[in-house]
Amino acid sequence: MTLNADLGESWYTTQVGDDAALMPYLNTCNLACGFHGGDALTLQRTIALALHHGVTIGAHPSFPDRKNFGRAVMHLDPDRLYALILYQVGGLTALVRAEAGTPLHHLKPHGALYHFANETPGAAAAIVRVMTCLDIPILFGPPTGELRQAATRGGIAFWAEGFVDRVYEPSLHLRSRQLPEASIDEPAAAAEQARRLLTENIVVASDGRAYPLLVDTLCIHGDHPGAVDRARAVRAVLEA
Repeated sequence: MTLNADLGESWYTTQVGDDAALMPYLNTCNLACGFHGGDALTLQRTIALALHHGVTIGAHPSFPDRKNFGRAVMHLDPDRLYALILYQVGGLTALVRAEAGTPLHHLKPHGALYHFANETPGAAAAIVRVMTCLDIPILFGPPTGELRQAATRGGIAFWAEGFVDRVYEPSLHLRSRQLPEASIDEPAAAAEQARRLLTENIVVASDGRAYPLLVDTLCIHGDHPGAVDRARAVRAVLEA
């Protein structure tokens, strides 16, 4: 089980999260590609941090929606979406090759694109098409849905992702951020969610009941306040 986080989301004078403090607790990171957050200099510095700590690097492309931090759905046709994602991820690929001399480890869609693509076959196929073009071997996504199916059809490895800092509904969808108690803020609670996913393959949903959920990697959101404390607590569970 690996721990990943969404990083590199600051830009110019806007600071998002504390990548330097979070990086030591991670196995892999998902770097913003400029459309919801991130800029070239921020990404160069975040790549350097990842290399220093031995953290693998993946792409975290989004809808072109910096105003809403990539969390508003945009109903784009597959060809337009392919071009937008190729443009983003191609830029990050160039930076990683220049700074690290390595290809990207994986791709994980961001925010609204993550959920839209998992429900939309054409969007999922566009993402896999980009990965094939750029030789990215692993796709991160929800345990079930169109992303997994598109990866399987395209011969791309798929890692099912679970979240340690978000509340699940009984449907195993993430609780909407528009509803109360959508996030897990206490480090001990995040660590307990990680422990259950790791050792029991279950998650306790918003109704208080446990549901089976088999995942390969755990995510923590780097932009949430208190992310470093939660990451430290989850890392202790993984090492134990």
